[in-house]
Amino acid sequence: MATWTTITDAALEPGKPIRSVDGLALRDNVTAFAEGAAGAPRIENAAVNTGVLGAEKFQTGTTERDWVLGRTSDAAGGAVGTYAFAESGLGPASGFGDSISGSRLTPSNVAASSSGSVSGTWRCMGRTDGTTFGSTATTLWLRIS
Repeated sequence: MATWTTITDAALEPGKPIRSVDGLALRDNVTAFAEGAAGAPRIENAAVNTGVLGAEKFQTGTTERDWVLGRTSDAAGGAVGTYAFAESGLGPASGFGDSISGSRLTPSNVAASSSGSVSGTWRCMGRTDGTTFGSTATTLWLRIS
């Protein structure tokens, strides 16, 4: 991680050559700023969320999507943002977009062999009928908390 160096206005005199120590600090400050080094200025959330930093808001576009996907691919099974094929068992039917407690879910396969449970809250990304165990109670789930 680069170190942030505060450069005074007096060190950068108009019409005078720049000192190498200040030139190196200017170069390294770009990296220190991007890395969030101690003492470096911070990008305000309002700038990111309103699109001030560019043509797009941070939450949209392929660059941001690739950034998120690059981090979720390394997530452990069951982490927030990961998916699981699970059986919901007896209880109310689950439709696309419904959320339920992980205590109602057991990791499964297409034959609906399951055991144990998962933690957190999960969003249904398919549907279940809620009346039987087995394949009609098994679908894809997204952990949301």
